[in-house]
Order: sequence, then structure tokens, then C-alpha cells
Amino acid sequence: MDSYSLLFDVLYVASIASVIAIFYAIFALSRKNRVNLNLERFLLLSKDESNRLTTLEPVFLMHLSIALGVGLSIVFVLFDPLWPLPVLSFIRIILLVVSVPLILGLATAFVWRIQRYDQSKKVEKGILHSSRNFSRLSSELQLVLILAIVFTTTELILSWVTSLFLYDAVLNIIRNSLVVLFYALPTVNLVQSFDRTLPSMRLPFKLSDVMEGKVDASEIKMGVNQISEFERFERLSYNSCVEIGACETACPATAAGRPLSPRVLVRKVALLDNEKGPSSEPLSAVGEDELWSCTSCGACVHSCPVAVKHLDIIYDLRRNLVANGRIDKDKTTLLQNLSQNQNPYGFNSGSRADWAGDQCIPTFSSKPSAEYLYWVGCICSFDQRAQTVAKSLAKILSQAGVSFAILGTEELCTGDPARRLGEEGRYQELAYQNIEKMNTYGVKKIVTTCPHCFNSIKNEYPQFGGNYEVIHHTQLIADLIALERIKIPKEKIQEISVTLHDACYASRYNNIFQEPRTILKERGSDIHEMRRNKDKTFCCGAGGSNYWYKVPQQKSIASIRTHEARETGADMIATECPFCLSMFEDSLRVSEGNPMQVKDVAELVAELLPASK
Repeated sequence: MDSYSLLFDVLYVASIASVIAIFYAIFALSRKNRVNLNLERFLLLSKDESNRLTTLEPVFLMHLSIALGVGLSIVFVLFDPLWPLPVLSFIRIILLVVSVPLILGLATAFVWRIQRYDQSKKVEKGILHSSRNFSRLSSELQLVLILAIVFTTTELILSWVTSLFLYDAVLNIIRNSLVVLFYALPTVNLVQSFDRTLPSMRLPFKLSDVMEGKVDASEIKMGVNQISEFERFERLSYNSCVEIGACETACPATAAGRPLSPRVLVRKVALLDNEKGPSSEPLSAVGEDELWSCTSCGACVHSCPVAVKHLDIIYDLRRNLVANGRIDKDKTTLLQNLSQNQNPYGFNSGSRADWAGDQCIPTFSSKPSAEYLYWVGCICSFDQRAQTVAKSLAKILSQAGVSFAILGTEELCTGDPARRLGEEGRYQELAYQNIEKMNTYGVKKIVTTCPHCFNSIKNEYPQFGGNYEVIHHTQLIADLIALERIKIPKEKIQEISVTLHDACYASRYNNIFQEPRTILKERGSDIHEMRRNKDKTFCCGAGGSNYWYKVPQQKSIASIRTHEARETGADMIATECPFCLSMFEDSLRVSEGNPMQVKDVAELVAELLPASK
């Protein structure tokens, strides 16, 4: 046997061993982290990844190019001795053709990674309290990803020339080793958490269990004080971050120059865990302003290709701050208002239904047979501008012949501002009170104008015994138009150019995309889409209770989104959330540029309907 053949055999065996090592690492880590790697999970993951492929998200396509490129390069090396066979030689040609778009995707990923590296260093300078080697370790991890991209790209190129197998095999072994060391754990995390939806939120306790004596209140721990108190899935999640940077690119807080990068936050927690162990305190590494900067828009979680759940970590650390009284005057006032007046404004709850005084809108106490409960929400009850949205929906429902009623003064805040702030106890108190009232009246169907109320009642209240059919007002209006129960007079239609802002809690959290667009088209609007739309929307800045307090920032999140709206050339911003409406009106009032109006979708429909009799 000549030296070439011997080297060939050694490298071939080593390549096979490196592939086996990848699978072994994945299965070993899944067992260690108690993640079930059954066939059903992989099929569900494949379906989910296929659905994301149809959205043509650039970051996901680049990540997919890397994953498929790794797989294809492994196939080329492992089957190299068999390619001369007639049948396989044809298959090889097909695979070589397939490699071309993957090489292009990898090249794009390489360029993006270089850009992300440069941007990440700029972000870190404004966030880190002390470097502690963070920047160096971050650079090393990003370099590993860049090397993996370069090696994989080179392998695919070398695969076109069979005589270069030895070089191809060496790169394959090195790249596979990098996968074992750095990417097996993220793979396990992806299998575990890909279907953990944005509305999912860790439930530390149930107030009903405390009231019934099933749980001792003194034993309840709110939030996370030590690393060991994170749930297993949370520790796997933050340890799986490989600094891809998609979360940082999508984060509105980072874009606004706030002291938050989702990437930096989870990596700091991971490094603290690795360096100081489970007894260390995450708040020793994470700053309070970092946590308060989050708007809970979910862009970080949605954009991460390895399913890191940044929001769970942020919520648990916020809960710790609230439990220990580490909140400022604005946040304290918010919680006091919720406690004393059951609304975040602090207004007398007896005035909650004043907006409906001249609308002849029944309450459930006077009309318990109503088909729908219209859940008005705090902002549409107390904010004078937002009250127009409530009146518009009431007009639409009345003219469509929909049987509906409101709770009036019996409606309380859903508790969403308290929960997002980190006050789980106050949230559950309000939730249980609302659920008890609605169940007493036998409520079955609920329509809301506020996506935050919608999300709470639809996705969170079922945990506490509140099971209802919940519909967002854009969904109901679209249905009424389709059923011709609402007819917009054609002679009243005036074509206007509109850009729709997709509210985070309607679109990204609850997949409401088409309904508001359908309504706007029926209304005669010329829709100009912003570059970030639907599930890739950009936050207005009000979520995560940010509406009620201020954080350090270089510019407002709403001003960034307002600029994107102006870029479309539209004359109006259409909204589907009263908080977004308020944020944009404030932003347009102080920003420079072409004048724009802001109106809710319900207002745009109601203004064309004949006056109610």
C-alpha cells in the first residue's frame, strides 16, 4: 500500500469517526439535559423549519445554508470511495448542482457574519459594565462560526474535484470537531424548544393553590436570585447561544441605543454559570437597565435559529427585582394604581365606562344573553384618543347586528402590565377576579381592541380557569365584511395610501396578519408595506410595560418605526393596537418629516358607515 492510499484510509476513517462524534455528542447532551429526541419531535421540527423556509427570512436562509452545507459536505466525503459507481456518479452530479446555491448562501452568511462582528463590538461598548473577558470570549465564539462557514464553503468547492479529497477530508474533520464542541448543544436546544411559543410564560405558582392551602406562600420564590433557580430549559437555552446575532439585529431596544442586547444578556448569564457555578447571582452580571429596556416584543426569540428563549430569562430576573423592591417611582406607581384602582392610570374605576355614556351600549349585567363580551381594556376606557377606537368598534358591531355588551365598571385590568413588569401576584389577583366575573355571567365569546388584552385572555387566562373564544377586533371586522354584514358604501370610499403597523402582540405573538390588510383593501386603501412587517414587525416601544416608565436611550423606538413608515411614502399609519396608536401620535408630533395621520383599522371602517340611528 502506497503512502497516499494509507493517508486516504486514515483520513476517511477519521472523517467517519468525526461524523459519529457529532451524533454521539447530540444524544449524550440530550440525555444529560433530559431532552427527548424521538422521531415525532424531529418530524415536528422538520415541519416547523419548512414553514419558516416559506417566509424567506434572510437570517434563517443563511442558517439553513450552513446546516445543509455541513450535511452535504459530509455526504461528499463519506461517499467519495463509491462515486465511481455508475448509479452514484449521476447522484453526485445532482448533489454538485445542489451545492451551488448553498455555496452562494454560505458566502452571503460569511459577509453577514463579518458585518455582525463589527456591529457586535460597537454594541458591547455601550452595554457591558465591566469587560471581564466578555469581549474576547465573544470574539472567539464568533470566530468559530466564521471558520465553520469558511471550511464548509471550501469543502463544497473542493468536492467538485475528486482528486482533492485529502484536503476536503482534513477540512471536514476540523469542521465536524467544531460542530461537536460548539453546536451540538444548540441542536439539542432547538429540538427541545422550537415549539415553545412566545405566549408561553413560566408559571412560578398559582394563587388559587395558595388560597386553598395547597401551597405555603412563604415557600414561593419569585424570580431568580441564583443561577440554580433557573428552570432546566432556561439554562440549556442561554448556554446554547452561539452569538449568531440575529436577536441583536432584530431587537428594538438595541436599535434605540438602550443598554440591552439579547445576545449579550444571555451570554453574560451563560459565562457566569460556567465560571462561578450555580450559586452565582445573575444580577451581578446583568444590569437593571438592561432588563427594563426590554419591550417583550419577542423579536429576539422569533429570530433566533437555535431557539434561545431570551424573554424567559428577562422575566425571571425582572420578577427578582420587583420581589426585592428594586423598582423606581414610575414602576411603583404603576403597581399601586393596579392595586388600588385596578387600572394602570390610577383613575377611579367608577369612570371606566364613561366613554360609553352616550353610545347606548348595554352592560352584561343588563344583557346577560349577549353573544360577545366586548373587552374594552384600560387604554380605550380612560385615554380620550383611544376611546374613539372603542366607539368605532361599537358602531361597527351595532350596524352589523352583533349582539354584544361590556362589563362596564366591573371590568378590571387584565393584569398584563403587572405580569410583564414582573409582579406575578398582582397579575393573578386581577386575572382571577376577571375570570370569576366572566364565568358568573357565562361569557363564551370575547372581542378585544387591545392585542395585550387579547393575548392575556386567550393564551394566559386558561391556566386559571378562564376558557373563552377570544377574537381580535380586526378578525371580527374582517369576518363581518366577508359575510356582508358590514357594507361600506362605495360612494364614500376615498382611496388613501396607508402603511399598516403590525402590533407585536397581534402579529408575532398570535399570527394575525391578513385580517387587517383585508379590511384596508375593502376600505379602498392603497397599502404600502414597511420593510419590516407581519411577524418581522418592529415594535412601537410600548410593550413589556415600557409605556409606563422611561429607560435610558439614544432615540425612541417609536421614532425609528415612524421613520420606516415615512419611508413608504404613505399618508397614514393604520394600527390595530391602541397603545401603538398613542405611541405613533406622540412620535409624529415631535418628529420631522412629511405629515402623517394615525388611525386604528376600526376607525377607518367606522368613519365610512352611516351614522347610527
